[in-house]
Amino acid sequence: MTAAISQYDALGFGALDQSTAGLRDHEGANISVRDLTRLLHIEYPDDAWLARTVFALRRVREGEALVYAGDKFHSLYVVRSGCFKTVYTDFSGSEQVLGFPMCGDLMGADGIDSGHYSSTAVSLDTSEVVIVPLASLAQLVVECPNLEAMLYRVLSRELVRVQNMAWTLGTLGAEGRVAAFLLGLSSRLGALGYSRCSFNLRMTRQEIGSYLGLKLETVSRALSALNAAGTIQVHQRSVDIIDAAALRGVIDPPAVITPRPGSVPVRSRMDHDSRAQNTRPPLAASAHAWRQLAAA
Repeated sequence: MTAAISQYDALGFGALDQSTAGLRDHEGANISVRDLTRLLHIEYPDDAWLARTVFALRRVREGEALVYAGDKFHSLYVVRSGCFKTVYTDFSGSEQVLGFPMCGDLMGADGIDSGHYSSTAVSLDTSEVVIVPLASLAQLVVECPNLEAMLYRVLSRELVRVQNMAWTLGTLGAEGRVAAFLLGLSSRLGALGYSRCSFNLRMTRQEIGSYLGLKLETVSRALSALNAAGTIQVHQRSVDIIDAAALRGVIDPPAVITPRPGSVPVRSRMDHDSRAQNTRPPLAASAHAWRQLAAA
């Protein structure tokens, strides 16, 4: 792959429809594959030609939508800075916040199956995203097979986050959900090099309530209760975690499952699953699958 082709695939992608014409509004700014892998916290394949491949950046203003539900799918997006909310709107017009993507998070994967994005992504701050056209990604996977496993890791990371949220909604009460949300946000900010104990909420309490399945008043009461207990200090959107251990104590621990006599040990099941996962399809079949996705 030549440098010119790499740049055209990543920045141009002539097959995009007219609605994407305004994507490259960041004065031609771009990011290398090496920097993109660092952003995603995955290993960088040491292939020399990858250094010539770049992806475009887009700046998204506060309150601006990056994509709308129903738009034709063409690209994945990786948050480089700022914060978003992803929202699902039902037929009656009711909105449900699905998540708050931040730096290093992947957006747009919900459009791969149907060919249309199923949620709207709105910036909560002046943000910046990396545009990753699926056609370019498919070509990279063909040229560099190691990227495929790394991409699966990124997608799996998003799936685990959804599963954790399902556990939170199905297990915890109002204060527990709010505590889990604050601790999760603290951990994510800490991993990005920011303070784990003192931060400003980019999202409103109503948006937090929508995400946690709670009413606005319930979120406010939960925050007030945690504040009164001395676990946190809240002032408008400013949050200080005073006692992280006490905040974790608000979350009910999961039940300990005792294995039944004669059941297969966990380690054995994991070993079996690991052996099953090591049986991979041939490279040609895998590359063909990526080409089919890009052509859909």
